[in-house]
Amino acid sequence: MDVPIEAAEIDLRASFPTASKYGLDPAGGAAMEKLEYVIDITSPASRERVRELVETAERYCHASNSLRVPVSVPGTLRLNGEAVPFAPPAPPELR
Repeated sequence: MDVPIEAAEIDLRASFPTASKYGLDPAGGAAMEKLEYVIDITSPASRERVRELVETAERYCHASNSLRVPVSVPGTLRLNGEAVPFAPPAPPELR
């Protein structure tokens, strides 16, 4: 896809629950609640070509696609080379 880009910026903002972080809501989680972004592009290309480029990038972006769909995050703890059983909590949507 040949789309000339003169400049590109992304403003990315994440929101996290603060009550559980400070122990005010032990039932609350610490996971991100919202991730917002704004893409600013300067280009001589048409709106349609730039939109197609961004949609293609979104479709194949591992990072953004992983954040949109809950995934399993298994953990292993090793202490001095020996496995130590522990149970990391599952995100609320996977319980």
